[in-house]
Amino acid sequence: MASKKAGILTPFAQRALFCLEQFTRDEMANHAAAGAYAFLLSAAPGLLVVLYASSLITRLLGLDMRAALASLEPYLEAFGGSAGLAGILEGPGLGAAGAIGAVSLIWAARLFVVSIQRGVRVVYAGTAPVNPVREGLLTFVVELIFLFAVIALLAASQAAKVILAAIGWEPARSLFAWLAPLASELVPMAALWLFVFLTFLKVPQTHPKTAHALIASLLCIVSYAILGSLLNLALNPERYGILYGILGSLVLGLIKVYSFFWLYFFFVELTFTLEHFDSLLFARFHRLDTATKGANRLERALFGQPERLTRRYARTLAAGSVIFKMGDKSADAYYLYKGRVHIYLDDPAGGAPPVSSVSEGEFFGELALILDETRSAWAVAAEDVTVFRLPAALFRTVLDQDPEASRRLVTQMASRLSANNRRIKRSDGP
Repeated sequence: MASKKAGILTPFAQRALFCLEQFTRDEMANHAAAGAYAFLLSAAPGLLVVLYASSLITRLLGLDMRAALASLEPYLEAFGGSAGLAGILEGPGLGAAGAIGAVSLIWAARLFVVSIQRGVRVVYAGTAPVNPVREGLLTFVVELIFLFAVIALLAASQAAKVILAAIGWEPARSLFAWLAPLASELVPMAALWLFVFLTFLKVPQTHPKTAHALIASLLCIVSYAILGSLLNLALNPERYGILYGILGSLVLGLIKVYSFFWLYFFFVELTFTLEHFDSLLFARFHRLDTATKGANRLERALFGQPERLTRRYARTLAAGSVIFKMGDKSADAYYLYKGRVHIYLDDPAGGAPPVSSVSEGEFFGELALILDETRSAWAVAAEDVTVFRLPAALFRTVLDQDPEASRRLVTQMASRLSANNRRIKRSDGP
């Protein structure tokens, strides 16, 4: 029973460890700080735009401005609350403030989106070339969506107040009064999830699978909701507001914003891990398989003999089996896990001698993949062997993720080329 539980938990532990390692390696904490900084820069101009739009909407609907501000109270605490801002809204300079806020928001939103793009680009480095036109358009589109979403949420809030006031039947009025606060909590969270999901899916140069972006974005929002609740319990906003006033609310807001972006970039790493899990798993397995020094017990337990890789890519062949032959069309590379493989430049069935051997822990058959050509040799099992047949995409990602594997492959290819040159010189000699 214990081994079965360990088998179930192992894939989760592998993915979590990959995410933590990549988060540290990619310095995502710095990108989280940059994202939080850019978001906070957009808070003040965003507030001006929201207040200006709120003023226009309430005047068109004939509502009391102070009552409208009450719905925005949770977002205004760090700026002195609705009471402190009512005077601004009723003053003659609101239109100018709204225009200045709109211009400032466009600049701050651009900085915010660029910080998101740069962080995601670090995670997906090397997966595809960056298209500057696409990046610029994406930035502009996200800005427009952000502004539209803020104004739409505000309009929906005010429309709900009008509907509530117009309902005469008491049961319906009570139901709507219960649903409206619930919606005010759920709708912003749903909008936040939509932002996370779309950026996870569309910002990377090579788009991940929708299912992977969906899983990571849902986990991100759930984690943030749980963390936000814990922060509210540990850091009571009312107590800190009494002690420190606006500064206390601002500090709490800062902590929450940074926490969100920390989680955001962690789950970007999870999206990448889900998308390239087999490659990451094989890179770690290969590193352990060829390591000269012993790995720690946890690494050996998690990555020493991954069943997923064995089930999907491993093949056990008897001695004499032909792995591939000259002229075959294939974009796969091979990794020799157990045994020994001979390489022939002429058909071994005709008695030709092998020109080289492949030892355990070495790649072979990669030249056809790299050059995009047909096979230029025969590979035959010299004894019973276990080989991993690696698709082209997986093999390339392994080399991207494991620089040591890339260096070792270059050394192997250079050694084989040198041996072939010596053989040609001997055959051409006097």
